[in-house]
Amino acid sequence: MSVVESVLTQPVPEVMGADLVLDAFLRHQVRKVFIFPGGTIAPILDSIERRSRIEIVCPRTEQGAGYAALGHARVTGETAVFMVTSGPGVTNAVTPIADAYYDNIPMVVITGQVGTADMRGDLPVKQRGFQEVDTVDLMTPVAKAAFCVKDIADLPSVLEEAFHLAQSGRQGPVVVDLPMNVQRGTIAPDRLKPVARRTEVVPAVPGERIEILAQWLAESSRPVILAGGGVVAARAWPELRALADKYRIPVTMSMPGMGAYPSDAPLSLGMCGYAGSQYANMAMHKCDLLIGVGTTFHLRQTGSLPDRTVKKGRIARIDLDVNELNHSRVPLDLSINADARVALAALARALERRGAAPDTAPWLEQINDWKAQYPLLTGKPSHLPKPQDIIAAANLALTGRVIVTTGVGQHQVWVPRHFDFALPQRMLLTSSGHGTMGYDLPVAIGARMADPDAKVVCFVGDGSLQMNIQELAVIAEGNLDIKIVVLDNHALNIVAQFQRQVWKSDPSTGKRANPDFAAVARAYGLDAVTITAQDGLERAIAEALARPGPVLIHCHVDPEEDVLPMLLGGQTLDKMSTEWSFAP
Repeated sequence: MSVVESVLTQPVPEVMGADLVLDAFLRHQVRKVFIFPGGTIAPILDSIERRSRIEIVCPRTEQGAGYAALGHARVTGETAVFMVTSGPGVTNAVTPIADAYYDNIPMVVITGQVGTADMRGDLPVKQRGFQEVDTVDLMTPVAKAAFCVKDIADLPSVLEEAFHLAQSGRQGPVVVDLPMNVQRGTIAPDRLKPVARRTEVVPAVPGERIEILAQWLAESSRPVILAGGGVVAARAWPELRALADKYRIPVTMSMPGMGAYPSDAPLSLGMCGYAGSQYANMAMHKCDLLIGVGTTFHLRQTGSLPDRTVKKGRIARIDLDVNELNHSRVPLDLSINADARVALAALARALERRGAAPDTAPWLEQINDWKAQYPLLTGKPSHLPKPQDIIAAANLALTGRVIVTTGVGQHQVWVPRHFDFALPQRMLLTSSGHGTMGYDLPVAIGARMADPDAKVVCFVGDGSLQMNIQELAVIAEGNLDIKIVVLDNHALNIVAQFQRQVWKSDPSTGKRANPDFAAVARAYGLDAVTITAQDGLERAIAEALARPGPVLIHCHVDPEEDVLPMLLGGQTLDKMSTEWSFAP
């Protein structure tokens, strides 16, 4: 046998399943993986360590890792990779995966699984393998798709499908469950099923419907645009701003849509809905044309009376998800299934061709009157700092590129009320669809890793902070320059306010004992500041935010402070409550 014949007949080395997973990461230019380690993902971690320069980021819990991945994806627009082990690793990962699903965050989740021989399958028993759970059944309701790969030959094609689905259409998390024998098994390359690289197919803009909307807008005298998270996801804020500014159309935003239009601009109505401004809600209710762009018309945006969102006018909606249009909570006069960026550009061209523009001058005067008539409210004077004033002081002190994260509670709605957002310079990251306490710190970690040059500020309540307070260790370990502003009112006060308004008491949510959060931060190795006085507040906040490196700012705020005005159940958008929940 010749040398050439000998080389040609040598068997091709087989490849291991874990290496195929890494190959998919490299093919999709993954730079970081966010993990909480365990035995059933150890083969993949070993492959990453041996064969790549991908950074392994390991927060202190599975939830922390998932939220850090989510924050990284939100800031970069890239698909994040989140990995957990089987059993409790999987069940602890459900919440951040659900958050990514409801807020349309692209993520590929790799879950470890027991070997296929140890899986329960269809047997009428609870469990066969140690730390076995049925991952696909658990994840299917809160993920775009969930796969369990039982044949190593399918692995590259399933991973390719996962990355495609995560980024395509309405983005979201895709879960790939990998049994140990698939990760550790080997296969000859020629036995692998071919990998087909897919490209996203974006719905064509329905030209006739765009023309109808252009006609309605040209005829309108009281238009309002409601910009949602879809505008942010599509990076369509330049098109939105160009349209609004040219035709003098006021813009309100949902919470996930904050920053789609500069919230301090004259045409901005700020946030709408249950905790938005009264003038934004008045404008929506009294308009003659409401154009929703990339928004779900969720209960928190339109209130509990969807049929009465607009008193007397038309409602048009642009959305990438045809199912959202077909099952809209709010009755629609016109639906347009299209990408927000493409649709807004098409609408601008249609209006340009018509050469007509709405006369909105009287409408804008009316809105300015409402802004003067319905200010955002604060409670009675107190020697303790007002949380709204702390947020406003931080807003004044911060310049340049700023990323803000929040937890869930009163502070979550005070932040978009009192902090200015304008993408891409000033970005808000918050749990809007799932509403998860503990979102705050780990998302700030992922955001900081995604954009080291940005100023990252985490506004958090005392209740939300304690959901994932252990992630302070990750901030200290990496010396991540994150400023953590704790608004401590010794209560779960968004729920407490609701209980007081409806039942006149808050038996489980108020007057909670808290630790000295500044001392806790120092124990983790962080710098910390305590603020207890309203006097000199702006200077104290500015000085604390200017300190180098990570800092926790523990603010003891007035516990008797409500979110007002607030839209309650059974109220139309023009009838927000201004009644304090505390007894006089």
